[in-house]
Amino acid sequence: MPPPKASIWDHFLAGKKQNQSHVRAHCQGCIEKERPAEEVVELDDDGKPKLLSQSWVIEACQACKKDIGGVLGVSSSMVAHILGKSGSKPCPNASAEARKTANRTRDPKGKEKREREESGSDSDDDSGRKPVKWKLLTKVKTSLKQSQLKVFRGISIPFTKEQLKVVRKQFLRATISANLPFRWVEDPEIITLFLLFRATADDAMPNCQQLSGRLLDNANTGVTEHLKQLLRGEYAVLASDGWKDESRDSVNGVNVSVSGKTYLVDLIHATADKKVGPSMCIAFKGMIDKAEDIYGVKVVAFCCDNDGGSRRGRKDLVIDRSWLFGPPCCAHQARLIFYFQTAETAEQATDLIGWLLNHGKVRSIFNDTQAKISVPPGKVLAFLVANMTCWTTHFIAFDHLYDLKDPMHRAVISCRHDIIATQVGAEKNCQKKQKLKDDATDHCDLIDDGGFWRRLKTVVDDIEPICLGTNLNQTDGLRPDYPDQALLTFAGIFLYFQKHSKPSVAAGMAKRVEKCWNTLDQPMFVLALVLNPFEGVARFGEKAGISPFTLNTVLLQVYCCIQLRPPKIPRSIEEEEEYKKTKVVKEKEVSESFLSYLSSKGPFDNWEKNKKAFQSVHGNNPIAVWKVFLTTPSTYQVADLALLLLGMSVNQAGLERNFSDLKIKKTRLRNRLKLPRLEKMAKVGADIRASHKEAGFLEERGKRKNHDEAKAANLLAVPCYADLLEEETSSSDEEEAVSKTRSGLVRSRDGWQKEMAKWVQKEQKRSDRSDEGEDDNSDDNMLQDAMYGRQRSKWLPRSLDLLFGGRKESDVDEHLRRSNRRQAYSEEARLMELLANEAEDAEIIPDDGELEGSGDNFEG
Repeated sequence: MPPPKASIWDHFLAGKKQNQSHVRAHCQGCIEKERPAEEVVELDDDGKPKLLSQSWVIEACQACKKDIGGVLGVSSSMVAHILGKSGSKPCPNASAEARKTANRTRDPKGKEKREREESGSDSDDDSGRKPVKWKLLTKVKTSLKQSQLKVFRGISIPFTKEQLKVVRKQFLRATISANLPFRWVEDPEIITLFLLFRATADDAMPNCQQLSGRLLDNANTGVTEHLKQLLRGEYAVLASDGWKDESRDSVNGVNVSVSGKTYLVDLIHATADKKVGPSMCIAFKGMIDKAEDIYGVKVVAFCCDNDGGSRRGRKDLVIDRSWLFGPPCCAHQARLIFYFQTAETAEQATDLIGWLLNHGKVRSIFNDTQAKISVPPGKVLAFLVANMTCWTTHFIAFDHLYDLKDPMHRAVISCRHDIIATQVGAEKNCQKKQKLKDDATDHCDLIDDGGFWRRLKTVVDDIEPICLGTNLNQTDGLRPDYPDQALLTFAGIFLYFQKHSKPSVAAGMAKRVEKCWNTLDQPMFVLALVLNPFEGVARFGEKAGISPFTLNTVLLQVYCCIQLRPPKIPRSIEEEEEYKKTKVVKEKEVSESFLSYLSSKGPFDNWEKNKKAFQSVHGNNPIAVWKVFLTTPSTYQVADLALLLLGMSVNQAGLERNFSDLKIKKTRLRNRLKLPRLEKMAKVGADIRASHKEAGFLEERGKRKNHDEAKAANLLAVPCYADLLEEETSSSDEEEAVSKTRSGLVRSRDGWQKEMAKWVQKEQKRSDRSDEGEDDNSDDNMLQDAMYGRQRSKWLPRSLDLLFGGRKESDVDEHLRRSNRRQAYSEEARLMELLANEAEDAEIIPDDGELEGSGDNFEG
């Protein structure tokens, strides 16, 4: 029985016998080209054309035309006819099916490889031609067969389909994680390396188009789905900032911050966009809508820079959408508050550092002197350059320079002549030589000037609190960057410079800090501080004019604004009425819970007793405290509001880190990388880094210690004025009454109950004195208006001086002196003073008959 014909014969016709074993083969594509227009092709029972029975086919084959003359009926000759010899001059008349059959016949083991090539043809950069990589693979595999290379191929074990998917996915993760270009998989040395591990590695290695196309798209889809599950229903702060890439295109980055973690959600090409307020407002609304639609977050605040267009756009956004907060970036605000009165000293220090760095031989003299006296010997500290737009680098550079004062001073004393001679060098021109000599002399005189170093120390001390505040406000994932701690940072800077030795610096800095504080959303920051159970109202000074009812009014105003967020699906008339009733009930619950929180009553009565135990386990994290109260129905609303305020990140530090990562990805050599692909790479890279950190692959990088720990702890400290007032126990009853009148702080449960009783009694008396019809509101309505915030409070905005100023130290000292002096009074002197006061105030003090009770039982 003869063997079956090869599948390549489906595209050829058998002709005359050429020898004892083979016949002539005629290409059907070439024959079809010669078919006359009027001829009809007949089909056999299997549906195939009966070309051999056609007379014109027989005549065409016998005529032996050039195109259809036929080839020897062997597979190699027929494949060469269709595909061409060595890939050149293929048959133009062959069908696509004939080419596929010829490829399978030529290389039956490469079937899976060709399927992989075809599956990657839908990538973004595939132009339909055969990738160059597979030609390169052939050459590399051939080179491994050459004995003179003395290398050995890896074991030849084929990959399963599941293994191929995992390996190709890992190729993408390795590419993104190491910031490699996509073409690295087509490098001959990389291919050789993988073939040494496994002979079939070329089957699993993706090409450049697959990496940057289908594999990257699949990974980005997975990251997006993960973020949707993670962020859905969470309160979020949206932050936006601009960046110019290597191609000088403007790019707006959009980050979502949830629970102290930031996630990049969008990159927008903004080169042609207008940078004016109305246009920026429209752009901000689009960012918010897109984030809420895709990821399902509840955007409660929008954070951006405070420059012209962004500031106006953010303000318009908050006006149009009153349920949003609009804080500017607090880290940027901290940078802008420095009042540089000693600019001349800073310029001299910068010029000195530049002179040393620009003259290597001169610097070597200073380094040699430093090495001789350093501990350990031979240690040399570098001279650092300050970035003109960053105060932190100014502080580090100037502080570093001040630390090198002694070795520099010693070098000038012992090597002054050598320094000047090295500066001049081999210069022959007299004028240039004298200029170089004068320059070196001036810098040596500056180093030898003790006044310069004293002024430099003053500059360092003035810049340090600004730098510390900036670093605290740009911290991500920890407590310092939240609204309550940001407020304490600004207050600490204000109080630090309030005690400055130079009145001009103190006044200038106070003005700048107050200006930055006025740009912030003050109710948000003040309420965040009050709702921090570890802070409360203890930080506010006597001049704050604060009271429980004032805070309650501010809280309800903020709560009502947040509740104005419209639903995605409009409510019906019945639903709207039900919503209004529920809203009133919720406002009452929030107010009552907040007042209970301030007075440590109800669910909060045992917090002070157990605060230290809780703090030893959970630290000073107020979010952990309020999560406990989410489980109680009566405190759910105020706990939810507290978590919203305390969980906001008010900086753009996450975006700045994303921009640093984008600079690594889009370099001068990869400046044609398009924005959609760059966004996918950034998102996948951020997800990979997060997984590495969770798995413990990344070591925690130690924080830079730019500040002395003991000094930094007290540098921006805001005193607890409530504690200061409680320590003053030696005052008389009369002065204590005056102090209570002056201070609106309630620092104990008993104090709260007394204040509440006095206030209710006062309102009842006012109600009794009013005639019928004189007041439209009843007593209950008046109480509700004051307690639930229907009378708007004008307490905010308020300056930092009023909020945190308190009493001066001189007032406290005078108070203590008066207390000590009173203790020295004799009993007779006390009685005489009391009689004199009674005679003086006889007309004011009521008769004893008018008082209810007397002695210790009397409560005025």
